[in-house]
Amino acid sequence: MSTNDPQRYLVQFSDYAKRHYVKAFEKRYASKQWEFTKLSICAELARINENIRYKKAETIHSNGGQRIIKYRFRVAQTKDSASSSKNWVIALVDDEKLIVTILLVYSKHEISAPNETAKWQTKIKDNFPGLRDLVK
Repeated sequence: MSTNDPQRYLVQFSDYAKRHYVKAFEKRYASKQWEFTKLSICAELARINENIRYKKAETIHSNGGQRIIKYRFRVAQTKDSASSSKNWVIALVDDEKLIVTILLVYSKHEISAPNETAKWQTKIKDNFPGLRDLVK
C-alpha cells in the first residue's frame, strides 16, 4: 500500500494506553474536553497516511506491513497548539489489516526529556513483547 492511498484505518486504543495514559488525561481535563480530543485523535489517525504526508505524524520504525508512528495533538479547548502542547500518540499501524492501535498517549507530564524517545521505546518493549523487534 502506498502512503498516498486515501484508505481509512480503524483506530483503537490498547488496553495498556487506556489503563495508564487515558486515565491521566481524563483526570486532568473535563470529560467533554477529553472526549472531543479522543474523537479528534481517532479521526486524524484514521487518515494516518495523509497526516504523514502533511508532516502531522511521522514514521519512527517500519518493518514489512507494520509501522510505529508518532503523532502530536492538542487537547480540545486549550490555547496550546499541537506543537507547543507536547502531547503525543505512539501507535502501531498495520497496513495489511488497516488498523491503527494506540499504544501510548502521553504528555510531557508522563514522559519527558531527557531521552524521551528511549523512555517511550522502553515502555513499548516492556509492555508489548510482540513489538520488540519492530522497536529497535
